[in-house]
Amino acid sequence: MAGRGPAPQETRRRSNEPARGDWIDLPPLEKLVLPALPKRARGQRWSARTRGVWNAWRHDPVTVMWSPADVAYALETILLVEAATPSSMSEIRLRMDGLGLTPKGKRDLRWRVSDSRLPSDGPPRSTFDRSAGSSRRARLSIVK
Repeated sequence: MAGRGPAPQETRRRSNEPARGDWIDLPPLEKLVLPALPKRARGQRWSARTRGVWNAWRHDPVTVMWSPADVAYALETILLVEAATPSSMSEIRLRMDGLGLTPKGKRDLRWRVSDSRLPSDGPPRSTFDRSAGSSRRARLSIVK
C-alpha cells in the first residue's frame, strides 16, 4: 500500500507558488475622473446619501483605472443606490466590487491605494514584532 499524505516535495507536479498577477499601486488622484452628478429630471434632487457616495467615488484613486464604459456603469450603479431597496443591496455590492470601490473589489483586482498619510518610516509595527521588547514571545527563539 502506498504511503499517505502528499507526495515528497521533489516529486510534486507544481513546485512554484501560483500567481494571479502583479499588484498595481494607485497613486492619489491629481485630477477627478468622474463627472459631477448629472441633473435629475423634473426638479427632483439627489438624496444626501447618494451625493455623499458619489463624492466618495469621485475622490477614490481606483477611478484612474476606469474606461468610459466603467464610468457609465458607475452612473447606472448610482441610480441603483438612489433607489436602493433591501433586495437591490446585493446587486449594488456586486457592482461596487467589480468597479474596485470596496476593499474586496480592490483585492480581487489587485489594486493597492498608496496612502500618503502613513509615516515615511513605514507602517505601524505589529504586535508580534520580535523587536517589541515587552512582548511575551520576545524571549522565544526558532528551533531548527
